[in-house]
Amino acid sequence: MTSRRDFLCYCSLWSASQMLLTGKGRSSGLEERSQEQAGYDRTAPSSATLGEIHRLTGKFLVDAGVTAAQLAISRNGVLIFSQAYATRPPKGFSPVNRQTLFRLASCSKLFACAAIHALHKAAKLDLEAKVFPLLKIQAPAYRRDKPDPHINDITVRHLVDHAGGWNDHESVKATDGVHIPGTGWDPVFSLRQIAGDLGLSSPPSKLDIARYMYGKPLQFIPGTQNFDSTNHKSYSNFGYLLLGLIVESAGGQSFIDFVRTGLGPESDTSNVYVSRLLEKSRDPREVWYIDPGRGPTALDPRSSEVVADAYGGAGFLPEMMDSAGGLMTNAETLALFISRHAAWGLGGRNPGSARTGEMAGTVSLACSRRNGIDCAYVLNTRVFNGGPNQKEKYNSSLESLLDQL
Repeated sequence: MTSRRDFLCYCSLWSASQMLLTGKGRSSGLEERSQEQAGYDRTAPSSATLGEIHRLTGKFLVDAGVTAAQLAISRNGVLIFSQAYATRPPKGFSPVNRQTLFRLASCSKLFACAAIHALHKAAKLDLEAKVFPLLKIQAPAYRRDKPDPHINDITVRHLVDHAGGWNDHESVKATDGVHIPGTGWDPVFSLRQIAGDLGLSSPPSKLDIARYMYGKPLQFIPGTQNFDSTNHKSYSNFGYLLLGLIVESAGGQSFIDFVRTGLGPESDTSNVYVSRLLEKSRDPREVWYIDPGRGPTALDPRSSEVVADAYGGAGFLPEMMDSAGGLMTNAETLALFISRHAAWGLGGRNPGSARTGEMAGTVSLACSRRNGIDCAYVLNTRVFNGGPNQKEKYNSSLESLLDQL
C-alpha cells in the first residue's frame, strides 16, 4: 500500500496549484507560463469543492495503492483544476507531473470518433459507407474461413455504435428478446493467436487483423442491435480498430497524424501520441504501468518468453490498437478535448456523456457533466487494494462533487 510519507507527494502539489487558482502566493515564471499555456482560468475563485475533490482523490489513491495518476477539470473549455499525483518513480522513469503521458485504453476511442466526424463534415466520408468494401478487403486472410453473409453490410455508423455484429463477451438476450451468442474472444487482445493462424513470425498489422476478422462469423446481423440493446455486450474494440483504418484511408495519412493535424485549430491534440512497445526507445515522458499479470509476449509471437501483461503479456500491443485503445496523453488534454468533442458518440461536446477505459496497467475516465464541467483522470493501474469497488465508489463521489461546481 502507498505510505503516508508518499501521500505528502500528493498534498505538496495541491498547495501550489491552489495558490495559482486563488492568486495567492508566488510561483516561478516557468510555472506561470506553463499554466497560461494550459489555458488556466487564473481568475477563478477559490472553490471548497475543488479542495474536497483533491482530498477525495488523494485518499482514494492511497487506499487503493495507486502509484501515479492525473486529474483535470475544465469549465466551459477552461481548466480550473489540474493535478498530478505520484510516489517516487521506479528506476529509469521520470517523476510524474501534469505533462506526463498515460495510456488511455478505451478513452482513445473518443479521438477516433472525432476523426470520423471531421472527415464526415469535410464530405470525405459517408457514415453509411460499407466498411470492408471501403477498405478494399474482399477475401479472408485465413483461407479456410468463409465470410459471414452479412459481413459486407457493416457501415461506418455501425462501428461507431457498436452495432457491427460482434459480441466479444458471453451470450446475452437483447432487449428485443433475440439471443446473441458470445465468443469470449477479443481479436485486439489475441495477437499471438492471429499471428499463429496466419503463419506470421512477427505481430500482425492492423490490416492483417482486419483481413483475418473478415472471415470470422458475426454474432448478430449488423444494425439490428447496438451497445444499449445488447446490455453493452456488443462493445467491440475491433470495430474501433476498423475505424482507425477508415480514417487512414479517407484522411490520407496515419491515424495518429490525422488526430494531431486534421481536427481543426480549436482542437489541441499536439500532445496525443501512440504508446509503443515495438520500438525499443520508450517516450521518456510516459509513466510506468503496474499490473501483476504475466503472459507470453505479443512482441514475438513465436517466443515462449513470459512478460508483464502491461508490456505485451496480455496479448495486445498499443500500436495495433491505436484508435481502439493505444493512444496516450495527459488528463489536461483529455478534459479540454471533451469540452469540444463528444466523450461518447459523434459531434461536439455531449453533456451527460462519459467514456471509460481499462486494460492492464491503465484506467481512464472522460466525462462531460450537464453544468459545463468536463473531467478526466488517468491511472497507471487497474488493480486496487480492496478490489474494483474502490474505483466505483470514488467515481460516484467524484461525479457528485463535479455537479456542485
